[in-house]
Amino acid sequence: MIKLNAKKIGLICLASALLVQLVTAVSLLSYSHRTKVYAEKNGRIINLACLAYDPYSPFKGRYIRLSFEEETISSKNLDKESFQNPKKHGEHYYFRMEEGADSLWTVRGIRKDLPKKESEQAGENAKGQAKSIYIKGKTYPYMLYASASETIHATFPFSEYYMQENYARYVDTIKWEDFNALKPVLSLYVDKNGQCIQKGLTVLSGSQRVSIEEYCKEKIKGVKAQ
Repeated sequence: MIKLNAKKIGLICLASALLVQLVTAVSLLSYSHRTKVYAEKNGRIINLACLAYDPYSPFKGRYIRLSFEEETISSKNLDKESFQNPKKHGEHYYFRMEEGADSLWTVRGIRKDLPKKESEQAGENAKGQAKSIYIKGKTYPYMLYASASETIHATFPFSEYYMQENYARYVDTIKWEDFNALKPVLSLYVDKNGQCIQKGLTVLSGSQRVSIEEYCKEKIKGVKAQ
């Protein structure tokens, strides 16, 4: 039997931990790539109107925390099949999204379970409705108003948008009311299970919609030129 001293055991543990991290990183990159390819091929890219606030976390690094108009849902706007009165806090649900004339997507239905087949998910079209894409999130009863039974609050797992350090520092200098006046929109790749991966955050620059990174780059360049 081979005896290992404490030093060798420590090195083996360290190597194992690094291997696990490497495998996890490769798996995440592979999943992100597959989701992107799948979403582009099947037209499963959606745009959500959003607001931004609280860009900095000393524990997580630099990011823009986003909130979405679709986090507050009126049950009057939901289809008849929706589960309109969730009983448990933090339950996972699937939100049926439809695209509007402005290319922004809104919640039009809530399901406890995802339709089993993609053909069933898209089956809404046979009823003369707009194209549907389901995304995964959580829903809570909204208790702040008397009309709580008519309002549902949702949260989504893609509310943090990370940026490189120099761009994040520039965003820090912008008042949030001024930033939100740029009408930020978050684009998402959506896989067949309703999981979402961020495609990018865009804002209005004049009459053109550009990526937040491009917006910051041009603004920083302008400041340096002064």
